Amino acid sequence: MIDWIAEESLKEAADQLFLEASNTRKKAEKRRKKNVVDPFSTILIASTFEIQQLDSLMNMQQTESSIRGMSNALGKFHQSILSSVDGWANHDSGYDLTCESLNIIAEIKNKWNTMNNSNREQVKEELRIAIRQKKGRWEAYLVQIIPKKPRRFKNELDKDFYEVDGASFYHIVTGNPNALHDLFDYLCNDLCKRVDPSEKIVAYCKDIMSSSIPPRKKVCE
Repeated sequence: MIDWIAEESLKEAADQLFLEASNTRKKAEKRRKKNVVDPFSTILIASTFEIQQLDSLMNMQQTESSIRGMSNALGKFHQSILSSVDGWANHDSGYDLTCESLNIIAEIKNKWNTMNNSNREQVKEELRIAIRQKKGRWEAYLVQIIPKKPRRFKNELDKDFYEVDGASFYHIVTGNPNALHDLFDYLCNDLCKRVDPSEKIVAYCKDIMSSSIPPRKKVCE
């Protein structure tokens, strides 16, 4: 059970995530035909993966395009979930989230390598400007939902400005140290209801989860 978000908001965010992912898959073929296809990349993929059938090659190219779109959908999903927690709200312009009661603003990135160095510096500068424009003392967070290493951290980048992993930030927002883990379990259960994946697929996804984000914290009763 997830008690830090309304069930209706959680279900709505999950439905929207899967809808956007499905639409991304449908649009991938149109994008592939519309965009200029790199012939060097095409022959390299075919050779490296030993693909002999044209349909298989085109499916791989379509999958690659779909995955990029799904990553954007996941970023929106986390923003939607976090902004549905009491006291938190979407901001969108300049940064993603704000909490007036805690004097916190945040930018959410789905994975640690989402940004290149140039983008990273731009995001950091926009957050610095945002907290300078606020009245009183505010804190800014640059959040990596999936960090480079599966550990909890809160690195100070500047005065009142921090970089933090997703599990730690979900803890800040919800008060539950295992909120991100509970959310993943919910999605796993939801996925099983939608497509009935094999036990091996579910186990594989859970293995990735355990190796990609910090482990659950033991909560004293």
